[in-house]
Amino acid sequence: MVALNPRVSKFRIGDLALDSALELERARIGGTFTAGPLEALADALQQTSFDPPPGVMVSSMRPGYFEPFDRVQRSRAPSAERSTDDIRNLVEWAVTELKRVAKTSGRDEQAGELVNFCVQLHQEFVGRPAAEARFGRAQRSIPSSAGIR
Repeated sequence: MVALNPRVSKFRIGDLALDSALELERARIGGTFTAGPLEALADALQQTSFDPPPGVMVSSMRPGYFEPFDRVQRSRAPSAERSTDDIRNLVEWAVTELKRVAKTSGRDEQAGELVNFCVQLHQEFVGRPAAEARFGRAQRSIPSSAGIR
């Protein structure tokens, strides 16, 4: 069971997402793979997005986290109908896939999709807040349709 850590920052998630994308790309080109970043990102997503253990009273998603995940979800399926469970399903998919691909040393058919997810997550959690602070206004999200090359 993952310990609940309410202090996982959005910047930390963004950094872990970028580290995970880099590890997956390293595995794709035959380099040395380390599962740690993927596992750490999966744990951070669980700590910020899932229902807490029984007896702990916190929201199922930390304040400020819904909008970035919503933008990532919309970029993945722009024309699909949305439900209130889409964000939760996205996070559950990411946690499951990150843990599974970590066990395959990053060499998996889903690795490319995970790279795209991780890059988008990094852009939303690190790129967007940095741009907002620099320019004093919200910037539009740029969907990432391809992995890092």
